[in-house]
Amino acid sequence: MKIKFISLGILSFIIVLGMLLQLINLLKGNNYFSAAFLLIGLLSFVGYISMILKKMFPEFKHGLPSDDERSKMVKNVSAGRAYFFSLYIWIALLAFQKYLDTDDTLILGILGMVLSLLVSWLITKSKRGFE
Repeated sequence: MKIKFISLGILSFIIVLGMLLQLINLLKGNNYFSAAFLLIGLLSFVGYISMILKKMFPEFKHGLPSDDERSKMVKNVSAGRAYFFSLYIWIALLAFQKYLDTDDTLILGILGMVLSLLVSWLITKSKRGFE
């Protein structure tokens, strides 16, 4: 558990540093639209990593296991549902492919996959009696 905690911290720091350097380069090149998206991604990444590290720290400190059976089942069920919904997202994007650029299609597809996983996880997690 100690190795996971330390390696996640180091890897997160390197990713945040790289994103900050790229953000500075985008701002120097007057590419404010891309810089805004990168800033949103940077802030969401920092928030997500801080939540993970906050959850892992007491487990690391007291030597508790990181997952229980319910959380593993919630992850598996929500991932399965998100995969199912992401297929429909990609089919819809391929239907409108002639109206979008290739980069836009990829960005929207990946964003749709992330959002479908988040929504599926939130719905599955909030179900009572889910075992």
